[in-house]
Amino acid sequence: MVGATADVGAALSVDAAIARRYFVAIATGEYDDPAYSSLPVSDEVAQLRAWVLNAERLGDRVFTLAFPELAGGPDEEKIRAAFRKPQDPWTERDAAVVFVTGHGQVVDDTHWLVLHDSEAAELPGTAFRTAQLISWLNHHNGIRHLLLIIDACFAGAIAKDTIRIDHSLPREWLILPSATKNGEATALALTTAIGQAVEKLRGDEGRRYGTNRRYFWVSEFIDTVRHFLDKQSPGQELDPIYRGVLNAEHVCLPNPHYQPPDTVPTRPARRELALPRQGLERYWAPRAVGVGDSHGINADSRPVAPLWLFTGRAALMRELIATARGDHDGDSRVTVVTGGAGCGKSAVLARLVTLSDPDFAAAYPGEVKAIPADLKPEVKTVLGGTGGGVDVAVVATGKYPHEIIGQLGDAIGAARPEAGRGDADLKARVAALTTTLATLATPVTAVIDALDEAEDPLGIARALAPLTQLTKLRLLIGVRSPYGRDAPLAPADQQGSLADQVEKLLSARRLRADEAPWWHQDDVRGYADSILLYTPGSPYQYLAHHERADELATAIAGRVGRTFLVARLAATALTQRSEPADPADPEWLGTLDEDVVGVFRADLNRAFPEPDARLRAVELLRAVAFAYGKGLPWGEIWPAVANAVADRQGKFGDRDIASLLASPISAYLVTDVDDDTTVYRLFHDALRGALRTRWRDLLGAP
Repeated sequence: MVGATADVGAALSVDAAIARRYFVAIATGEYDDPAYSSLPVSDEVAQLRAWVLNAERLGDRVFTLAFPELAGGPDEEKIRAAFRKPQDPWTERDAAVVFVTGHGQVVDDTHWLVLHDSEAAELPGTAFRTAQLISWLNHHNGIRHLLLIIDACFAGAIAKDTIRIDHSLPREWLILPSATKNGEATALALTTAIGQAVEKLRGDEGRRYGTNRRYFWVSEFIDTVRHFLDKQSPGQELDPIYRGVLNAEHVCLPNPHYQPPDTVPTRPARRELALPRQGLERYWAPRAVGVGDSHGINADSRPVAPLWLFTGRAALMRELIATARGDHDGDSRVTVVTGGAGCGKSAVLARLVTLSDPDFAAAYPGEVKAIPADLKPEVKTVLGGTGGGVDVAVVATGKYPHEIIGQLGDAIGAARPEAGRGDADLKARVAALTTTLATLATPVTAVIDALDEAEDPLGIARALAPLTQLTKLRLLIGVRSPYGRDAPLAPADQQGSLADQVEKLLSARRLRADEAPWWHQDDVRGYADSILLYTPGSPYQYLAHHERADELATAIAGRVGRTFLVARLAATALTQRSEPADPADPEWLGTLDEDVVGVFRADLNRAFPEPDARLRAVELLRAVAFAYGKGLPWGEIWPAVANAVADRQGKFGDRDIASLLASPISAYLVTDVDDDTTVYRLFHDALRGALRTRWRDLLGAP
């Protein structure tokens, strides 16, 4: 009786029209008739309540406790008062989780719920007909979104009663009886299994199902319950009554691990390269703390604005704004922004994109106003125009040429060509984009970042080449390059670095973000100093430690070279210490000299002092390092890849991944969404390289 899998992408938001949410437990544990043994039902009811009534974790998806009197061994009159003639009937805009547990029995081919005063010899006259509850919920309440759990012996028999009552129950109803219609359930087996399933879904291991969805899929919940039911009562089956979509969210299965997208509010065309919300809101209103006052704001604190997310790299930022404005169109309409790993080119492009967005400007008006005018592009409310703003942003990581061209076309409203294959499809997409651009009154500015992380970067450059002659398109392309203009490279074809080849293919103007006049080493010092001062919980927030923060930031900038990445790792690690570090500590200074590996290894040693634990963490992270595209999904995939990397099947499971994500090292990972699935990746490609090729160097002492 379970519905077939369908395409959930076309489904509407599952909770768009939900007005109220209720949780009801109908539980009987004590009986007057000695024929029925006592049942310990309170713990399992508590598990469900802890799940759906948890306002802190569920927010606007939290349920409200209804009819609490039914959880303590109700009689038929109390059940009737709640559902047969309710004072405030539920409607199709409401959702409910109804949990029924206790003894059950089949008499006259009908399932009866045994109440505390029921008599075994006179069940039809003293027990409650279970199907009656279903009828009342459907006809007298009319509720549309329902999870009904019935854990009672022979509860599977209600399937026949349900069909007799109504052949057209709402598709959103999910009914879980405790046994097949011909089977007798083990007392409380389903109740216990559901309690264990809920405990797992609520716990850290529940994150395996993702953090991007507000609700669990029906299939995820059923499979988890079945897993524990088989352990409780081998051979007992679970035959859900459900006519909806299995691989779809259900409003009665709230995911406590859901996290809103970690980007600031922007319009869809710029969202891929928008700044992270957490970082922005965490640091935008920093407060210096006076000695002995962990909560106060001292008048002598450093100025709150401008903050590090929008300061530094001023010369490069002004140049990017001028480029987006069209000041250099006479040189080339394509600008390639290059630089070594961690030099901050993507961060500055993200700043340009984010500050161009009207939704972002509306969400943070005061903060945006505080940014100097010459460091802010035009806010773009319509396509095209002048003023240095960006119309569309694309991150090329893991993508192919037709995807990049398709995204650009979608952003400007180009017609989608009929589905084709290979070169014909790509040419059709380029032609559609060209046609639409020709109709625009003013040029569109597009940013394509991380071209070096695409599946076919040179293919993308070749696809873009015909567009470089158009007067209605400006392109800014971010691509990694070796440090320095003359850095040695030895590619097989001797054509130079990828950045060199893209520059040549597109006849592009080039901005080398890690060279003068765009690079200033003091920006690294300022960046590290701001992290030390303004990270919540940092020991350097205290005014007495500000001078120490300056000394540490100066030491970092003097040793890490032209990389904001290593500066970030080093400074962030210092904020996690309980006491300020010594800027002259040779051991700490030595970690800075080893670039990413040195700082990363020191952090791993602090988080995992035991060598075996450190090895496990590295192996789990290596699995992510070998993922392509947007990242590695958890599910069955992450443990399998980790076991392959470790060359030992069965070494890793969900619990190991949950522990890693609960550790400080989780800061090295970011989450994304790929095909409606949460995926994990290292927050910078340089970390991926270290884990792929130098992972043994990460295991030693710092």
